[in-house]
Amino acid sequence: MQQLKEHLIQNFLDKKAGTQANTDAIEAFLQGGGSVVSPEFRELLQEREEAYFQWNNALMSLNFLPSDDRAQFLGNILQST
Repeated sequence: MQQLKEHLIQNFLDKKAGTQANTDAIEAFLQGGGSVVSPEFRELLQEREEAYFQWNNALMSLNFLPSDDRAQFLGNILQST
């Protein structure tokens, strides 16, 4: 059970980081003068959708954790943001 718990938490953290990295890439693109009608921007948005979808799935997978572990983990995440 401990290994599953660690895997689910790490997966969530990885997907959260991926979503943040995409947000950073979009911001950098736009601040660098990138156009919202460009193919590059559309690609970033497509990547954003996928990253968010994966992050949401990882969040839902935390439901497999015992409720006390899930509450503690999510509480820690909220405190760190």
